Amino acid sequence: MTNYLDALSVLLLVSAFILMGNKRTGSYIKTFQFQSALVALLTGMIGITSFTTDGRIDVLIICAIVVGIKVVFIPYLLKKTYAKVAHQVEKDFFLNIPLLVIICCFIVVFCYFAIAETTGINAGIINNQIVNSVSVILIGLFFMISRKKAIGQIVGFLVIENGIFVTALFATHGMPFIVDIGILMDILVAVVIMGMMVFKIDEKFGNINVDKIKDLRG
Repeated sequence: MTNYLDALSVLLLVSAFILMGNKRTGSYIKTFQFQSALVALLTGMIGITSFTTDGRIDVLIICAIVVGIKVVFIPYLLKKTYAKVAHQVEKDFFLNIPLLVIICCFIVVFCYFAIAETTGINAGIINNQIVNSVSVILIGLFFMISRKKAIGQIVGFLVIENGIFVTALFATHGMPFIVDIGILMDILVAVVIMGMMVFKIDEKFGNINVDKIKDLRG
């Protein structure tokens, strides 16, 4: 079981690198959808283990909700939003892709050594699952600030949440049910609100480049 979880954590990290290497907004959404499917698979595996050992079914319910919200609904909403506001293809990132990927490599190295110095985690043994999931959080944050368009920044926010969710799963093997539900509902509401903001930005400036918001300064 541990080997499968290790492999999934690596795939999650790889998906974050793939996301950073993407140049098109449509690819951002597809990569996020793939990453969310990995999160759902990981949640399902932990849920099956919890059910067989402790009789807990709440993690399996969370897995089904993750599939419904993150794998199906949110990507659909983002695709629909982008289809309505996309006007022209333009560069969406501040730095060149190779440089962004190199910086991501440094982020992973930083996380490895930072967590290695953290006491109380497996009696000093470095937990690669935690390293990978925390790296996903920081790469999601970096992706969010490295993109110009609102859709890309929304995807970055969602990747951060994926990383936090997976880190909590690896650390606790199943948070309290009400906490999981609360987090997922907050994410759903946040994405709906941000989708509305994208329409407003597009209506005001004719595109979804958030740099245009600087024009609102007095």
